[in-house]
Formats: sequence, structure tokens, C-alpha cells
Amino acid sequence: MSFGPVAFLASQSACAVVATRVLAEQGSMIHFYYYLVLLNAAVCSAVGVTVFWKNRYVLVGPMLGISMVMMAIWLGCFAQYYRSMPAAHAIMWGYMTLTAVVIVQPLLLHALCALCDKLRPMKWWVVASYVSALVALWFLWWHHAIIRLTHPPYLDHYIAYKRALGAHLVLWQLLGAGVLIHSARRAVGYKHTQLVYFTVAWLVSFLTAHLTILPLEYNINIQPLGFFVLPFNLGILAYVMSKARLADYNVVIARVLLYSVTMAVTAGVALVFLGGLAMFAPGFMNQEQLMFAFMLSMAISAGLTIGLPKLLPRAERMMQERMFGKRYGYQDALSGLVRELTVLPTIDQVLSTVATTLHSQMQISRALILLQDPLSGDYKLQAESGLGTADEVEALVLHEDAAVIKWLQEKRDELVRDEMMRHVPQRERELLEAEMNLLKVGLCVPMILDGRLVGLIGLGEKLNRDMFFISDLRLLETLATEVALAVKYRRIEDEAFRQNRLVELGTIAAGVAHEIRNPLASIKTFAQLMPERVDDPEFRNEFGKLVLKDVDRITKVIESMLAFARPAQVSIKEQPANELVEEAILLVQPRLKAKRIELTRAFRGNPIIKVDKHQILQVLVNLLSNAADALHERGKVRVATGLTQLDIGTGGNGDRNFAVIEVSDNGPGIPAAVRGRLFDPFFTTKKEGTGLGLSISQKIVRDHGGTITVSSVEGKGTTFQVNLPVK
Repeated sequence: MSFGPVAFLASQSACAVVATRVLAEQGSMIHFYYYLVLLNAAVCSAVGVTVFWKNRYVLVGPMLGISMVMMAIWLGCFAQYYRSMPAAHAIMWGYMTLTAVVIVQPLLLHALCALCDKLRPMKWWVVASYVSALVALWFLWWHHAIIRLTHPPYLDHYIAYKRALGAHLVLWQLLGAGVLIHSARRAVGYKHTQLVYFTVAWLVSFLTAHLTILPLEYNINIQPLGFFVLPFNLGILAYVMSKARLADYNVVIARVLLYSVTMAVTAGVALVFLGGLAMFAPGFMNQEQLMFAFMLSMAISAGLTIGLPKLLPRAERMMQERMFGKRYGYQDALSGLVRELTVLPTIDQVLSTVATTLHSQMQISRALILLQDPLSGDYKLQAESGLGTADEVEALVLHEDAAVIKWLQEKRDELVRDEMMRHVPQRERELLEAEMNLLKVGLCVPMILDGRLVGLIGLGEKLNRDMFFISDLRLLETLATEVALAVKYRRIEDEAFRQNRLVELGTIAAGVAHEIRNPLASIKTFAQLMPERVDDPEFRNEFGKLVLKDVDRITKVIESMLAFARPAQVSIKEQPANELVEEAILLVQPRLKAKRIELTRAFRGNPIIKVDKHQILQVLVNLLSNAADALHERGKVRVATGLTQLDIGTGGNGDRNFAVIEVSDNGPGIPAAVRGRLFDPFFTTKKEGTGLGLSISQKIVRDHGGTITVSSVEGKGTTFQVNLPVK
């Protein structure tokens, strides 16, 4: 087939239009990359300044900061490759670009060795890198290392250089990577995590640079996409070197995987839909509409990728648990501990439980809890777990003016040993380290309440040598606040209990005065009449018996009062409930036989209870004696045992198992008017009673974590029920 002149001219015109459009598109892309590289240079410079300032107290800060600024200079010079300029200017910018990248290599190696604490063993290698840089610069400027000026597709021009110069650019990078990886494998705690992040940053940087430069060296037509990835690399460097508290990289891996899966699924669904639409309905949407739909679906996918894990945090948590389940078990245990604090009855139990749980679940060397003494103001050890026999507990005290206390009061933030090197001046750091060495801890968590430091939680190093991650510190901060609140509320409860005790003691004092007034009057009368009737044997005999009886009564009242008032010293042991009942019956058997009272037993099982045997016997004997006193001759007493479930309001979840001991009689019952006062001290309906028996019994049962109740029907009898927790 042949073409005429018109057709030929038309085809040539079309080719010219296409070529012009391609050149215009390439020109716009070159301008785009020019500004992208300049943006990277600005970001790199900002990262360098930030790293320098945040780490100004250690050598790695200035060294890495200078390296980043020099890298920013290199990026700024490299951006000139995208500008159109005369050949002489292009070659000069090429010299400046290569000079900057040559100088970066020894600076970066020096910074990496400082970061890894390897300057002493690597000092001659660092010196060699600087010498190599001087040789490379001499070779560059005086031996014309630049070969020629080329024009790749996505740059205006590019400087090709001799391969000998490339050896300097690659070998020192690889040596620095070897130092970094070796140190990361041997490091522990914060340093290990920091070096792992830095290794990832180096890998991204290495791949970014070489995916950009190598195609230019070997005339491969690939767009310089590495500059899109470079901000990610710079972000990692800025994060690692400016943040003292790092996220667990396992969490980061899980999060990246979750985001990647979400992105792949959502984007895949969109692509399948668009591909099916183009295949089965090719005329439904034109090329521009399909491209717009594709870009819109990518934007929606990106939005879902970012937003879905935040809307469904459980998904991220499940992935973390599946991948690193053992690492997150202690976080669940500590979260449960926060909820458990509400049911622990005393301050000692709260603090002891927290210290023990932290020590065992977080796998740390020790856990200490110090609270401020209200009198001296010093912070003294109140609970611990993990202390050795050689530790002097009395020495684990921080005075009110201690450096750690001042730091926690001022900063109101966790004090982490690994962070001090970078952010605390040397003089202050030495004082803080000395006090933390005294406690042998690597982390101090403040207990802040009402704007005041009431205590601190000190934690030793993790046994697996991991650092305390951000998630750990947030959880510990919450726990410390909850412990401070629990201590405050227990102190309020203790104060209320003491106030109630004072009221009770006032009632006891009034009862004692009433109970001993008459016996003291008879004794006084005997003492007054004794001089006049000392020779009267009948007087001495009768009044002597009366005085002894009154003294016994006073003694009984005082002993009962002391049993009620003094703190109970409970010696807890496992006891079968039925055996305790049988022993109590044996003790009151003479009184039952004297009144010919019929006693029946109804034992439903034999629950094991953890009690003080003598105190519970005192309760049972008192109840059986009261039943005997309430009955006439030939009355009936029934003793029953068994198991039940009760919720006694301790704040726990669900009911608990209790052993039940019931003492019933078929006596006249208790009038409703006096039933509510049965457990009041000194309230009694007996002529010879002290009114303290049931009060003491109730106190004993409560000390054992149980309850005692009474039910009565007038004319039919009374039942006392004792509920005690089973083992």
C-alpha cells in the first residue's frame, strides 16, 4: 500500500505532535522531580538539625546531625541535574555533588560507630575512612574522575564518573552496615530497639540511593522512584534519634502488615470491579473515566487502610497476639490487675499484689513500691518482689530532697535510665543514676495524686533485656494512678473504721462503767464495814463470797471488752467445718444435759474452711450457749452445715462459695423490737449477760471475711447463720 504526499505529511505532523507531547510530559516530570529532590533536601536538613539538638549531650548527635546536613547538601546539588544549564555549569555542579557524597561516607561511618559505642575498637577504620575521603577528593578534583556529561530520559543531564570513585562510596557504607547489624544483635534494651530501627533506616537508604543511581550509571530507563521512599527513611531516622521512647518494632511490623493487607484487599476489590467493567462493558466508560475511577478507588483504599484499624482496634490487637502472643500476655495481666485493685481490702494487700504481679508478669529483676511517710516526708519501701537476701530493706529510702524525687515531682513523667544519657545534663544524670543504682532499678514511675507525688513504682531491668516500650510506660502510668487512688481510698476507709472503733469504744466504756458500778459498790461496802466487823466470821464468809463473785464479774467484763477492742491476731489454718461443730458441742454438752435439751445434727457435706480454730470455736460456743439459755427444759437445738453461694459485696465478679453453719432453737424467739440491736455492744436481754458475746462473735466472723445473720419468729424459735469462705 502506498501513501500520497498529503497522507505522508499528515503522518509526519502526527508524529511531531506525539513527540512534542512526550517531550512536554518528560519536561513536566523533570520539573516535578527537581522540586521533589529539593523537598527531600529540606527535610533532610531539618532532620539533621533536630537530631543534633535532641542528642547534643552525646557525640552521636553532632556527628549524625552533620552527616544529615551534608546529605541535604548532596541532595540540593543532585537536584541541579534536573535543571537545564550550560555544560560548564553542569560539570561544576557535578563536582560539587560528588564532593558532598564523598564527604558523607566517613561522617556517616563515624556517626554509626558513635551510635553503636564502637569508636574505640573502630577508631583506625574511622581514620581510614577520612583518609579514603581525602584521596577520593584528590582523585576527583585533580585527576578528572568525571568521564562525561550524559542526558538520561528523566534528568536534564547527569555526570558519569570513574568506577574507582564508586568503591569509596559503597565500601564504607557496607562497613557501617556491618557494625550496625553486629551491634544490634548484641545490644539489649533501648539500644537494641534503636539499632533495629536504624538498621531498617539504613536498608531503606541504601536501596533508595542505589535504585536511583545505578540505573543512571548503566543507562537503564527507570524513573527515580527512590525519592518517593526517601522521606520514609528520613522519618525513621528522625523518630529514632529524637524520641527517647520507641514503639515496639513487633507492634510496628504487625501494624504495617495489617495496613498492607487492608490496602491489598480494598484495592484488589476495586481493580477486579474496574477490570470486569472494562472487559464486559468496554463502551460504558472511556479511558479518562476509568483512570479517574482507578485513582478514586486508590484514594478510598488508602483512607480505609488508615482509618479501619483505628475504627476496629481489635483487628490490630488480634494480629499482634497471633504474631507475638507471649509478648502481650503481661499487658493483659496488668490490665486485669487494675480492675482487681478495687476488691483488695487493705493497703498492704494492694501494694503486695501489685509488686508481685509486676515482677512475675513483666519478667523483671525486681519491683519496688515506695510511699511517702506523712511524718518524715521520706519515701520508704512499702512493698517489694524480687529482693535478694543481701539487700538492706532499711536502706531503700529516698529523702524528700533526693534527685529522683525532685525529678518526678517536676517532670511528672516516667524516669527511664536509658533516656538520661541523651536528655539529662551530666551532673544531674550522675545524681539520678546513683540513686537508681541504690534501688537497683531502671525505671521509676511516679504515683501522682491531687497534683502531688505520693509514691513511686521502681522496676528493675527486664530479664529478656528488652527496653520498656511506649505501650509499657502508658500501662504503668495508668497502673500507678490506680494504685495511688486505691491507697487513698483505703486510707479513707481505715480512718472511717477508726472513727467507728472510737464510737464503739465509747459505747463499751459506758457499758463497762454500768457493769462494774454495782460490784464496786458491794466491794466498797465490804471494805468500809471490815474494820468494825472483822471478828464476825459470818460477815467475813458471806461478804467474802460476794466480793469474789463481783471481782469475777468485773474480770469477765474487762476480758470481754479487751477481746472486742484489741486487733484480732488470726492464725489461719484449714479446718473441717463438721469437726469444729462437734468440738463446740462437746464444750457445751454439760449445759445441754443439765436442761435435757435434745440436739440434732444435719450435716450436708463437710466443707473445709480457712479459719482460726479457737476464735471460731468461741463463736460456735457462744451461739450454742445462747440457744441453751433461751430454751426451757426438754427444748430442741439443731446444728446444720453445708455449702452455699453468696455475693457479700466485695466488688468481685459473681458469687463466691461459703460454708454455712446454722444454730437453731425452738425457743420463744426474739421480739422484732430488739432484733436489730442484737449485735450492739452491751445490749443483752439476759439478767446475767454482759451484752458483748454476739458483738465479739460478729467481729470474729468479719475478720475471717464472713457474715453472721439472724432470723427469728416469735413463738417458734431463732436461727443464727454463720457464713465463712471456703478454701
